[in-house]
Order: sequence, then structure tokens, then C-alpha cells
Amino acid sequence: MAMPEIDGWEYSDGRSYVCSAYVAAVYKAAGLFYDFEINGTEFTPKDVYTLNFFNTTWARPDVCVAADPDSLFCQLNGVYRMTLPEYSTIEPYNLMD
Repeated sequence: MAMPEIDGWEYSDGRSYVCSAYVAAVYKAAGLFYDFEINGTEFTPKDVYTLNFFNTTWARPDVCVAADPDSLFCQLNGVYRMTLPEYSTIEPYNLMD
């Protein structure tokens, strides 16, 4: 039977996180999840960027607008345009993801 990894598990070389689990752990440590029971190791990159923690009405600097006039965030480099479906749209809730 599979068992999800639990936040705070210690391995021989310390705690191990993939990128999205690390970000969720930082959000949790910062109190962004209030008193909700959240297990950050279950978060995917999409789970992290869909949280409504981001200001979607910020005034982007001119260099950001020049690089990509239609984006909600600032992407200055890259051959491919980054798209983040449902960016900053989900209110965190207890036992999320």
C-alpha cells in the first residue's frame, strides 16, 4: 500500500524536497495556509502557482511589458512563452492536495 511522504520526514542526509514541495513548505512556514493541515510534499508545480497568493493586478515594469505585453507576470527571456493556466485562482483550504 502506498503512503504519501509527510512534511518533516528526516533522511540520512536531512530533509528532501522537490521544487513544489519546497515552495509549499516555505508558504506553510510563512503562515500563508493559516492553521490548515497541509502536507506540502503532495503539492505539484501547478498546485503552487494556482494558489491565490499572487497579486495579479500589479503594475509590471516597462521591460516586462515590452518582453511580453499579454502576460500576468514578468518573463524576460526564453524561446518559449510560459503559460500558467488558472494562475492565482484557488483559495487555500484544509487538507488541500
